[in-house]
This record gives sequence, C-alpha cells and structure tokens, in this order.
Amino acid sequence: MDHTVSPWVLRWDEVDPGRHPFDGGPVRDFVRGIAPAVPARLTAAEEEARDWWDHPGEAWADSVTASLMDRYGSWAAGWRWAKDEGDFGGGPVGSWCCARHSLTSTEDTVARVADALVEWRGWVEELAECFDQYPLADLPEPERLQAWERGAIRLVHHVVERTAAGDAWYRHCAQVLTWFLARWGVSGDVAAGMVDRAIGGRFDSWMVPADTLVDDIAEHIARAATAANPSP
Repeated sequence: MDHTVSPWVLRWDEVDPGRHPFDGGPVRDFVRGIAPAVPARLTAAEEEARDWWDHPGEAWADSVTASLMDRYGSWAAGWRWAKDEGDFGGGPVGSWCCARHSLTSTEDTVARVADALVEWRGWVEELAECFDQYPLADLPEPERLQAWERGAIRLVHHVVERTAAGDAWYRHCAQVLTWFLARWGVSGDVAAGMVDRAIGGRFDSWMVPADTLVDDIAEHIARAATAANPSP
C-alpha cells in the first residue's frame, strides 16, 4: 500500500463505506497503541526559523497515517485533510489542523487523531447517503438528466458549507462530484475529466460560488454524464 497517497487522489472505490466496514469505537485505543512518542513542541524561535512544512511532527503524522491505512484501508488517509490551510488544505476535517498546531500532549493528540478519523469517515458516509438519494440507474433519460443536475447542485453547496469555501476547497468539491459520478457507473478517469471541464477553473479559494455558476457547472456535468451513460 502506498502510504504517501494524498487524500485528494482517493477514488470512490477506496472510500466507499459499503466496501470498507468501520467501527469507530476502538479507534482511540488503536491510535494510542500505534502512535510513536509525540515530538516536543518547538519554541517560538525554532518555529520562526523553520519553513511551514519543515516540522518534526510531520514525520510523526505520516507514521500515524501509515498505521491507520494498514489497519482500516486507504480511505483513512483523509484524517488529516483539514479545512483551510492545514496539512492538506481545503478539506472537510475540523478536528485536526496540522502538526504545527495540533500536536500537544500525548493524550490530547491521540484524541485529535481519533476524532479526525471518525469525522472524516462520518463525512464520507454522509456523502454516500446523499449519492444514494439519486437512484440514477433506474431512471429514464430525461429524469436522469434532471437527477444528475440536482445531485451536482446539492453536492457543491454541501461541500461549500462543510469547508466554508476556504483555501483550495474546490479540490475536494471536484473530488466529491467525481465520486458521485463514479458511484453511478461513470469510470473514475472519465468522471474526473467531466468534472474538470465543467468547473473549468471557475471556483476560487475563499469565495462562495454564485448560484448561477453552480447551476451552470451542474448542467454541464449532467449533460456529459447522461451522454456517457444513456438509459438502456
């Protein structure tokens, strides 16, 4: 397993809760058992002298990620996908920010990791439930077009709300739309291309998109998806 995977490249088959059972109850005990010693906090002078990414806690967090992925699967890589400018900016997770700010005492840090993993999993489960509210495989073509469009609009607004449209929020938004297409039979690479062309670089960090823009992007996705997966 590639433990260096970034969460924004995770495919739907890697995160689909239906394929990857999970019990969040024992997570904190598991993290406590596998986490290496938490590095001592740097002094203000040491922090100032280092680049943002050059922090001893990064290796610690990478080690924890590897253990979580080995135990739970690739989907667990998303536990660090923090909102705004965290370890992986633009994500949906609020329980973890980054090694620089989230590493404190051992017990508090273990709790943050466990909470972040459970939060990430809960978000993916929420998305899966949302996807399933649009049973696209069973609809005739005119209704499929409308369902694709309604689903895409809802998902964009859902991601905006979750990420607060912070730094690089659009990366996860594109991923969620790609997952939606993949859930209903559009292959991953094809789905990613559809979403990329529909968005066309029109989402920006720190900006909530206008409804007219969301509607236009959703319409482009719906038409492309309907053409790719016509009704039998």
